[in-house]
Amino acid sequence: MLARAFAGDGHDVVVLSRSGDAPAGPASAVAWGGRTLGPWAEEIDGADVVINLAGRSVNCRYTPANRRAIADSRVDSTRVAGEAIAQAARPPSVWLQSSTATIYAHRFDAPNDERSGILGGDEARAPDAWRFSIDLARAWERALEGTHRAADDEAHARSRHRPHAHRVRTDPQEPPRRPRAPARPRLLV
Repeated sequence: MLARAFAGDGHDVVVLSRSGDAPAGPASAVAWGGRTLGPWAEEIDGADVVINLAGRSVNCRYTPANRRAIADSRVDSTRVAGEAIAQAARPPSVWLQSSTATIYAHRFDAPNDERSGILGGDEARAPDAWRFSIDLARAWERALEGTHRAADDEAHARSRHRPHAHRVRTDPQEPPRRPRAPARPRLLV
């Protein structure tokens, strides 16, 4: 859906895919494993935007194997995307990283946000599944710590099928980069 929308707006879109298969439409695809650097990292160099939505679905039973797959797919892909961005000669101006709201306490008295939210995990009688989700959210955040960490601005992208929240990482203290003027902006999804 994202690739089609961006391509429809005239952007060059490269989709990193575990299979290497391109989605229907004008986007191209490059294979990646989501765990280690490889030839796919060359696509990051010169990209204007990187959008990382990688992660195994949480819509499953939380068996030990599924929990491991859920955690590994999120943490590993975030870490390796950060490594590729860090080594790029021309890194993207924007990195949108999929995130989660399950790091916050389950509460009804006030909204949770990055400024005033209460982190969860210490609630009385919290089920094990909540603890897993909170621990995963913290591990996901730690995967970003070794990368170019920036201000915690947040953007929300929503579809009629699935709402997703994405954290935007841009550094307001960083000096402006030389503007690039490609014929068509390049996005890596």
